Amino acid sequence: MFLVIVYSVLYTLGILDYAPAPDTIIRWDAGWFESIRTNGYVYVPDGQSNVPFFPLFPYLWRLLGVEGLGISIVNFGLLLLGAALLGRTFALRKGQILVLLSVPSVFICLVPYAEALFFLFGAVLLCGLHRQKLGLTLLGLLGCCLSRSAATLFLPAFILAESLACTSRALLPLLALRLGTGLLTIAAALGIVMFLHYQATGDPLIFFAAHEQWGHKIDWQLYPQMSSSSGLIMVWLDAIALLAGLVAALACLGLGIRWIWNWFRQGPAPVAPSRALTFSMGYVLAAICFILFYQAGNTVGSSRYVLATPFWGALLAQLSLWWELPKTTRWKSAALMSGLVLAVAVWFGWPTKFPGFVPLQASWLLFVWVIYLIAHVLAASKNWRYNREVQAALYISNVVYQLFLLNLFLGMVWLG
Repeated sequence: MFLVIVYSVLYTLGILDYAPAPDTIIRWDAGWFESIRTNGYVYVPDGQSNVPFFPLFPYLWRLLGVEGLGISIVNFGLLLLGAALLGRTFALRKGQILVLLSVPSVFICLVPYAEALFFLFGAVLLCGLHRQKLGLTLLGLLGCCLSRSAATLFLPAFILAESLACTSRALLPLLALRLGTGLLTIAAALGIVMFLHYQATGDPLIFFAAHEQWGHKIDWQLYPQMSSSSGLIMVWLDAIALLAGLVAALACLGLGIRWIWNWFRQGPAPVAPSRALTFSMGYVLAAICFILFYQAGNTVGSSRYVLATPFWGALLAQLSLWWELPKTTRWKSAALMSGLVLAVAVWFGWPTKFPGFVPLQASWLLFVWVIYLIAHVLAASKNWRYNREVQAALYISNVVYQLFLLNLFLGMVWLG
């Protein structure tokens, strides 16, 4: 409701140029989803087609019989359900849930895209992993892999999560059961998609040809400087996603070394990390690897694939634990994070090669970005007297920027 009121006021004042309407809400990928809803899958040999888009969202859209605005309202409801389930799973406070919902990239869940459905099933998956409920885990895997092309990201993340949870040989049968059923579920989702493609085009493997026509080809080269084709509007969010990927890489490496060490040493089995947390880190790492090796140094879309998901919420939930660490450990981790932040800034061209800005301007932008990151850490504290004020400031600033991005989307500006 707050979102609607703020947007209405800003639109009435002329600050925002576009109102959600039938002729403005169907933009970019929403048009491809609508084409599947109305005509099914159609392959175009010499150009882009709707084949790379997965079927669950457009088929749900068709089933509900609503137009673009109607499905956007449904998406908003799905997003709220997913956030509520995520909050219950990780015991998030209301302020933390509001900050998560207000992340600027989450605007993509408010338009006719598959992200809201992916968010809901991702929350179901995390709930199943965290509470060790195999049925919920499989339902989440199936829903996510039918909503988006996520199987290649989920495979390593799921294997990582289940393997790290197996801390003794006595748990190997359980590992085999959970891995086997999970991988079969992912395969079943892909089989359904291939069957639908076969029905429409006569070729069950048409996805790969259609995917290449969208320019998605693997390139193992790591570029010395990253950039975003969406410009400054999205690059700071893409940089947060890249930072999350680096943190996830280090954490996965550390957990993997710990798991190997504990597996071969004598003594009682150590406490296993949360499957939900390790899966989230594995997913974020896999998503960033996709961006790095498929987009030739262009980070556009990384904030959509990372920050507009429940897996980012699972990682954000861990920030409150940082405050419970010993003081020395907190300072060491803060120093490590400072180094990673600086590395990401340099990777994007700071201070002398940041496109369109002189070093002083680039340094000011870096300073503001760092303050934004620190605000999330301060807002996660349970005992700091001003944490609610910081949460409120984060929420309001995020919502305003989220509405700004929504307005650009309605005006046909490509945001990834």
